[in-house]
Amino acid sequence: MHTQDSEYTIPDTKPELERGPLWLRNRRRLSRDDFNRTPLPHRALHLWRYTNPTSFLSPLTDTADISDSEDYGDAEKTSLKHLKEGDLAGLVTDLGGREIKGYGLDQLTVRGVVVSPLSRAVEEHHDLVEQYLYGLVNSQTGKFEGLNGALWNDGIFIYIPDNITVENPINLHRLAGRAGSARFHRLLVVVGANAEVTVVDEYGGGSPDTGDNPSYTNSAVEIFGLENSRTRYVALQRQTRGANSYLTHRARIERGASMLTIPLSFGGALSKQNFGVILNGKGAESNMFGLLFGNGRQHFDNHTLHHHTSGQTKSNINMKVVLRDKALSAYTGLIRIEKDSQVCEAYQENRNLLLSHGAMARTIPELEILNDDVSCSHGATVGPIDPQILFYLQSRGVEKEDAVRMIVSGFVASTLTLVPEDLRQRIDDFVARRLEDI
Repeated sequence: MHTQDSEYTIPDTKPELERGPLWLRNRRRLSRDDFNRTPLPHRALHLWRYTNPTSFLSPLTDTADISDSEDYGDAEKTSLKHLKEGDLAGLVTDLGGREIKGYGLDQLTVRGVVVSPLSRAVEEHHDLVEQYLYGLVNSQTGKFEGLNGALWNDGIFIYIPDNITVENPINLHRLAGRAGSARFHRLLVVVGANAEVTVVDEYGGGSPDTGDNPSYTNSAVEIFGLENSRTRYVALQRQTRGANSYLTHRARIERGASMLTIPLSFGGALSKQNFGVILNGKGAESNMFGLLFGNGRQHFDNHTLHHHTSGQTKSNINMKVVLRDKALSAYTGLIRIEKDSQVCEAYQENRNLLLSHGAMARTIPELEILNDDVSCSHGATVGPIDPQILFYLQSRGVEKEDAVRMIVSGFVASTLTLVPEDLRQRIDDFVARRLEDI
């Protein structure tokens, strides 16, 4: 299917193209032009070998009402409960850029922290937004990133001033629409020098219909960590089984900064996620610890990137995948270390546990090392549960279903121990609910 088909060409009359000041309108139109002229990714390309790109070509219209998501009320109530109990620093709900609400943000505002719709930040913090927006995810990143760059209606902006620590997480709820709707999420986070923040970014909602009329979401996340900053970003994808989801995350961290990225993939019919961190200063360190649970005919396609553009930097990736029924996971991980980026350490691990004969996992580690003064390693495994372990548990009176849950729990436990303690309990709760489906 070619993008010159009018159904998949962004017309000049789209109202989103006129959102914002002149500089922003110009960036939107550049994204539109690049999307229209760029062909679809070829299936022979390794990043698209297992996923058909036409699956993310939405009808380019949002036909759903902004408050139509069944997930909206439950998600809001749950997070408001955490907010009242003091577990969150603030809460933002985002219905595809059509309605953005903030809760409990007054204490952050007093300290100079900004958590607001992007449309408001463009006016009130235009120097910051213009400097960073589109800096990491734009039409040069890819065709679908160009689609988001043109059609996001509104987004979320988070700014942490220098030397400010936000002790509790800022929780974002981004909701997909019903069948046939298309929503474009945008997030920009700037973490000042020696500042600290945790962002829990939840993607829920979506079409309950598992047929041929899914809901579509296309999301872009840009995170900038300045010198000696400490950023933790948790991405939780728990959309309904009738949702097609595309997400591109890029972060750039400077000298002495740290970035912890925790991708959690549980929901959706078809999910393609791209997580990448650029280590741009000496002493920068990035860690990614991810979990994926798939069953039924769920299809997951994940790509990670650690790009060492400066020497004396360190990165680590640990991704665990659990699949049953006819679920599929394709994982590609790239470590790139530039010629002048010496004395770097980089590690990458992807372990896949298959609970059914029909489940399928593909893992493709990639290393692009352009100098010799580095320490790099990678590992990957794909296999079923050891039948001897299962037999041992059953011989001790453990039912088979419970035995499988125990083994899976042990399989993911080593990754969960890498998660900071203040986040672990909440993630444990999500994992426990997912284990009930196994």
